[in-house]
Amino acid sequence: MPVVPPRPRLTVSGILTRGYFPPELPPPFKTESFAVAMASTRRSRLPSDFTKEKNEWCDFVPYSLSRPGSLRRRLAIVNPLPYFRLAKFIVDNQAVLLRKAAESHLSLGKVVVSGGGWLRRENRIEAISQHRATFRVGEHFLLAADVSRFYPSIYTHSIEWAITSKARAKRRLMTRQNRPSVGSALDALVRACQSGQTRGIPIGPAASTLISEILLTRIDAKLKARKILHGFRYADDYELTFSERSQAERALTLLEDALTELELELNPVKTAIYELPQELDNPGVQELRKFEFRTRYRSERSDLLQFFTRAFDLQRKFPDQAILRYAVSRLSPATVKAANAALMQALILQAVTYEPGVWRMAINKLRLLHISYPATDRNNIGIVLHAMIRKSAPLNHSSEVAWSLWAALIFGLTISKAAVNDVMKMADDCSTLLLLHAAERGLTETKPRVSSVTRLLYPGVLRGPHWLVAY
Repeated sequence: MPVVPPRPRLTVSGILTRGYFPPELPPPFKTESFAVAMASTRRSRLPSDFTKEKNEWCDFVPYSLSRPGSLRRRLAIVNPLPYFRLAKFIVDNQAVLLRKAAESHLSLGKVVVSGGGWLRRENRIEAISQHRATFRVGEHFLLAADVSRFYPSIYTHSIEWAITSKARAKRRLMTRQNRPSVGSALDALVRACQSGQTRGIPIGPAASTLISEILLTRIDAKLKARKILHGFRYADDYELTFSERSQAERALTLLEDALTELELELNPVKTAIYELPQELDNPGVQELRKFEFRTRYRSERSDLLQFFTRAFDLQRKFPDQAILRYAVSRLSPATVKAANAALMQALILQAVTYEPGVWRMAINKLRLLHISYPATDRNNIGIVLHAMIRKSAPLNHSSEVAWSLWAALIFGLTISKAAVNDVMKMADDCSTLLLLHAAERGLTETKPRVSSVTRLLYPGVLRGPHWLVAY
């Protein structure tokens, strides 16, 4: 009889290493040392704030993330005090919580435990196209639905409702039971991460991904009870298929009712019933995926220009899709002809200018390009990053500025006096720390004003919205 390997178990070290800071932050922002320290220290030797029974309310550091289109996402860099307590609770109660999160018959993005003891989604978002092809067989109508502002709209008390039931949670309150349930304790720990707020949960930490899956699994259970079985859900996006329009209309009503019970609602702009067939994947990405680059110098040059001309046009046509990110991902800087290196760099930087979310991938591609061809001029990188800072800093757009500063650090580019002043006016923790690091390495025309940082260091700052720069 074959030996079945044991299932991976969630650990505090794992969830603090890969599941604490949002993965969208620049590389310097890591939590490995914190995870090692917390995992290796005996509980009796931890500071009392980490172990006492009462939750300590703390603010999180906001991080404004660029997304394709006009909408942005406000990520949360959660204070280590409440997040350690939250991670510890999830690990201690993982049997219940992981079982609740795994019960959905619709979810493609179920949360599972990796071999390293951290949380991840079972399938990547790229798997959606294949599942569309499977679930649409024999069906004629599609209900596509999206939960409106899902994470910011979650009512934290609904966490307990999803784990037990709304009626049972209210009965527990009416009988004034002193011992908290798993759901109510989780609710309190989440609220501690956001200064007691009951509306919304932090976007970014893996703990929130688990909680969101538990909530939506509750919605899925109500759909299953009403025989809505065909289709799938990935995160908070539903795609349900039916043989008749009337069935899709009924399902839409049931979905709205189920969400209302948890005080959530659908996004009317992204919710509709379509007659099949419909596209299985974004046609813009599909078109670029089929593009083949030739290897001869002149042919390669022509292909690069043609490829990005089409990519820019497709990004305009599909503004909410990550067309330019995919386009940059297709490039092979290590194999491009030396005579075309400068052209490839210019095209990558144009993509960054038009879609700032490309910065994260672009920096890696540019780094590989400069490893292969060190003589490639870096001035254009400096022009783009300064233009990005000039445009984004007054708007407090964290990701554009932070990744621009990281580009300066990676390529050893000097940050102008005007850019230094613009960044310091933001009072954005990630950007401030990156700028101070650049100044320490002699990459700024002027030293950042210390007063801009010290004014943030008021009593209680380690629990406030600038805890990161204070640390």
